[in-house]
Amino acid sequence: MRILFIITFSLLLTTASYAQEYVTDATMEETLMAKDDQIKVLYFTAPWCGPCKYMAPVIKSISEDKTIDVTIYKMNTDDNITDDILKVNSIPTYFFIKNGRKLGHSSSVMRRNKMVELIEKHDAMEVKGGLLPYRGKPSKYEIVAGAHENLTKKNIEQLWHNPQELNELSWKIYKNLTTQKDLKCALSLVNRSIELEEKGYNLQTKAHVLYKMKDHKESLKTAQKAKKRAARSGTSTTIIEELIKKLEAE
Repeated sequence: MRILFIITFSLLLTTASYAQEYVTDATMEETLMAKDDQIKVLYFTAPWCGPCKYMAPVIKSISEDKTIDVTIYKMNTDDNITDDILKVNSIPTYFFIKNGRKLGHSSSVMRRNKMVELIEKHDAMEVKGGLLPYRGKPSKYEIVAGAHENLTKKNIEQLWHNPQELNELSWKIYKNLTTQKDLKCALSLVNRSIELEEKGYNLQTKAHVLYKMKDHKESLKTAQKAKKRAARSGTSTTIIEELIKKLEAE
């Protein structure tokens, strides 16, 4: 019985350690965002990442060093969307955070002394600025999967908080695919892009998608809006003017 108790207790300790080491979208508030004046590192990683494997002993060594007042939290980018919201484009990436505010970041493999230097540098900084905007903007739109094998809800979820990538994918669908299901997917993508950040480029994409869906009334309305926004920002209106001419001629 004593042996069984020791094994069970050891497993509980291991589980607790793992829970403290990793964070998820749901546990960000109680960990990284805590206002306790301690410097924290949010370390974006993934099981398949080669450079991250190189960094593993470095991170472990610093985490276990009681002379360094820091907590390092790992986040698996495969299982969370915080990295998408914060536009983390490569791993390993490290965010240096205190009292819920980002002080800086780095995206490279480094030796232990360099990482300690960065931690100390950011720890000495004045804490200012807004809270880390890790929560995604809610949407009134549902994710719509397309007919194409790559246009799955799971794949689209990875882009759902990035207006540029949503728009780029919508435009690619418009240029290359023809089924109504794919076009409905494209419309959902560009609507979300506009919801996040309305710009001339995503209004232009929406106008073209609507045109291909044969909704010419809404296409013209959106195209005219895109032209005005492009003109205000000083960007070219050539492409959208061509679409307007087509629509007005019909």
